[in-house]
Amino acid sequence: MHLSRQIHTKLLNRNRVLLNKRLLNKKPRGFTLLETMIALMIVAVALPALVTLVMTQLDGSASIRDKTYAYWIAENQLTRYRLLQQQKMLKAIPDYTLPTQESGEVEMAGLSWQWQMRSVDMESLPVKGFKRIDIDVSLKRDQGRAATLDSDAPALARLSGYIGDPREL
Repeated sequence: MHLSRQIHTKLLNRNRVLLNKRLLNKKPRGFTLLETMIALMIVAVALPALVTLVMTQLDGSASIRDKTYAYWIAENQLTRYRLLQQQKMLKAIPDYTLPTQESGEVEMAGLSWQWQMRSVDMESLPVKGFKRIDIDVSLKRDQGRAATLDSDAPALARLSGYIGDPREL
């Protein structure tokens, strides 16, 4: 039994020595030039696609933000016209007349916006005195130009509402 243990120990020691020699004789190996060039080519193709995707997402977020601001401006203008009509009914502004067309500028979120309102008589309704108000809002393109909507650029927001004219109700 003692002899077999010695043989076993010698074999283990010999195997360790052989394994260590193999590990020591092996040359350190890194990436070859070809592997490196292929990796760089993959990165060069994937990186611009990733940047394009991120930029598209940012543009989409900016567009949604601008449309939200434009709708807020349109809602503010519609509310203003409703309040003016209400004041007319209360005789606080007895001579106020809802214009058929009006435009203006407003600043919101550090941007210049332009809006345009059109009112249309609703003759098709059986009750007289109601008007439809359409409000278009877009970003102002040129700072020195009059506040009218660019016919080339579509409005970012278009809102319609209805108002009763107290004189005809």
